[in-house]
Amino acid sequence: MGFPPPGAAVTFGDLVRRISYSKFLSRGVLRFLDDLLLIPAMWLPGSGPRTLFHKLRGVKMGRDVWVGPGVILGNHPFLLTIGSNVMISAGVKILTHDTSFTVVGGKDLAAETVVGSNLQIGENAIVLAGVRIGSNCVIGANAVVNRDVPDNCVAAGVPARVICSMAEALEKLERKLEGDKYFSTW
Repeated sequence: MGFPPPGAAVTFGDLVRRISYSKFLSRGVLRFLDDLLLIPAMWLPGSGPRTLFHKLRGVKMGRDVWVGPGVILGNHPFLLTIGSNVMISAGVKILTHDTSFTVVGGKDLAAETVVGSNLQIGENAIVLAGVRIGSNCVIGANAVVNRDVPDNCVAAGVPARVICSMAEALEKLERKLEGDKYFSTW
């Protein structure tokens, strides 16, 4: 999770991380400022403005990332990295923290969460803190991803599990498109 080496380019997310861990501002103030950016990041019309506000919050994103409405990208956004050519459907939550034991145990945790490139995350899916999703993947709608997902596969379910390879999924798609029931919209 370290900071960039000396002389390396510093991203906005790196600056947010430095401020967050510097104790320069209280956690309450940082949380308030993040919430101010989160509202437009979730609800502005169009993916472009939503993506911009998530980047301003500190999320590291590649090129061509489409963010649907109502998406929450980490309460520690500087711990989230998203690759290029990614479609994040409406209502998705990608977490970078877990406060499950804050009240009972007095502790919480945070971890880097990484989403690869060339993938789709289905509507209302949840990706838990510390998970790494590989490249060339599809995550099913309403899935709860609680462990790493390797490259080139489809994962779905609660908890999410790999259900087939991307090659198998594309073969199934082609068979569906050969019939009369389904058609391609792209």
